[in-house]
Amino acid sequence: MSYHQFADDTQLFIVMNTSDTTPALERLILCSSAVRLWFLHNRLQLNADKSEVVILGTGYQLRATVNITAVEVAGSNLIVSNLLKSLGVIIEFRLRVDCHANNVARACNYHTRALPSRTQRADRRGGADSGAQYHGIPA
Repeated sequence: MSYHQFADDTQLFIVMNTSDTTPALERLILCSSAVRLWFLHNRLQLNADKSEVVILGTGYQLRATVNITAVEVAGSNLIVSNLLKSLGVIIEFRLRVDCHANNVARACNYHTRALPSRTQRADRRGGADSGAQYHGIPA
């Protein structure tokens, strides 16, 4: 079992043998329950609504784990997802980057399209670049 912690985000990682996933899933249940108890003892709370599970691997490995649809983590039954967002990066179960790249391109297009309208509003309000021109004073 491995883990990463970032501020208020804790990530647990397990490696599973595709021929027998039971031992790894049992370790996850035990470890996540211990983490939950530590959180409760220190007056912290795990939010199951914000918890996510994804199984990553090669095509062969994913076919072997297709029957795992939910995983128990810290006393909550979580549905296995195809992707999740971690520190702003979208991680897809096949470890492809096209979903993340599409999301970044969509966000860039949105901000690029919004940029001219923001500059026009600043110009109309008398922004530093064009305020003198609107008042009849040459720049």
